[in-house]
Amino acid sequence: MYVLEFLNKNEIEEFIDETGYKVIEYLLRKTAFSQPEVRDESELSGIQITKEFLEDWIAQAGDLKKIGAGSYPIDVYKENEYGIDVKFITTGCDIDGNITPKLSNETSLSQNFKTVGSSLDTLFLNEEHENILNLWSTLLYEKIQKPIRDLNLKKIYYFVFMRANNKIFLSIALLNPDLIMETTVSRFSKTSVYSNGYIDERYGRVNVYKSKKRMELRLFTHHLIEDNKTILWDFDNFYPDVLSLRTEIKKNGIKKQALRQFKKYFG
Repeated sequence: MYVLEFLNKNEIEEFIDETGYKVIEYLLRKTAFSQPEVRDESELSGIQITKEFLEDWIAQAGDLKKIGAGSYPIDVYKENEYGIDVKFITTGCDIDGNITPKLSNETSLSQNFKTVGSSLDTLFLNEEHENILNLWSTLLYEKIQKPIRDLNLKKIYYFVFMRANNKIFLSIALLNPDLIMETTVSRFSKTSVYSNGYIDERYGRVNVYKSKKRMELRLFTHHLIEDNKTILWDFDNFYPDVLSLRTEIKKNGIKKQALRQFKKYFG
């Protein structure tokens, strides 16, 4: 077992049922609708989403409670049952829109500047790699224990949204706090400590980074997809129009463009 155990698609759908899926699809359509039109095809990019939106989406989709405090270890929860920390990463695609077999960008698991973080440069200089991992593992363990105690929670999950252009994938990982302090150093460099035991290496990496003073998670999205550990919202047909808004509105007015966009995203 690992600290992070990814659920299969059937298990994910116990959290995001048919109604919950439609709730998120509706919110995604609203988000796609709000993306600005572009003047050149080279300006097209994937759907831009803020993490705060994602927290609202999960709360709405699962009829869950939001914590509200930005720095609290979890974002939403079901009273006396489980808590959820919502994550968002971007994964690479090739020119044809296919997901590349590379690690995604990062999302933070634990971060510290004032206490153990202030001595991280010295710890790296002295090559105290096991101590570095132990300190950041302790930070994560204590972080997770707070909502468990405060809210009488039995389980903690990471809901990880993965953006690949206009495709949005969701994976869910169960967090096993009792295994956090059993992790070990797999390798290291002058700027990073790579862990062993946090995650199946087929699915990603958990590392401590010197410069950012934090523990980060990166994922192999393509392997999670291959192993049926994601659900998907495919919005490849919903890229913004390529046109000059000044020219369009001067010629036809704003109402015609707005109605055309509304029909495109909401039928």
